Amino acid sequence: MSKILAFSGSSSSKSINQQLVNAVVRRFSNIEVTVIDIRDFPLPVFSVDIEEADGIPENAERLKKLFTDHDGFIISSPEHNGSIPTIFKNLVDWLSRMGGKVFQDKPMLLMSASPGQGGGKTNLDNLLKLMPWWGGEVVGSMSIGGFSEVFDSESGDFTDTDLEDQLKKIIGSLNKVI
Repeated sequence: MSKILAFSGSSSSKSINQQLVNAVVRRFSNIEVTVIDIRDFPLPVFSVDIEEADGIPENAERLKKLFTDHDGFIISSPEHNGSIPTIFKNLVDWLSRMGGKVFQDKPMLLMSASPGQGGGKTNLDNLLKLMPWWGGEVVGSMSIGGFSEVFDSESGDFTDTDLEDQLKKIIGSLNKVI
């Protein structure tokens, strides 16, 4: 059975991007999905000096094993000032030091949610450019603006049928290759 690793690139305990991840993974029935919170894998801010003095942090080793043990990814990342959240970029920086491509040429869904109408689109565009370089094969992506207007946090479902259709389409893209 195929296995997907799913997480948000957010450091917030109330992350709407984590809510998006949770809503998406519930739509997979024939694939094993592991949802993690990257806050459970704290890492020092990447520094060659730290790496030379202390080696690769244990949490980076744990993450690398999870990445290796799964066949694909579902990632939703917020936008911080038009760019990648520090916690997510730091994870990539540490994993890139361990040999091979971070996402190991595996397929992924890449998403972003925002309370604003932009939907984190600037960061999503940045990530879409970077993922192939990091070894991520993006098979579907979407940006969701005005998240609280289209998502019912109590039920964990979307209230917008067009958005639901888009979601089914990108999930189908991942199902085809995983």
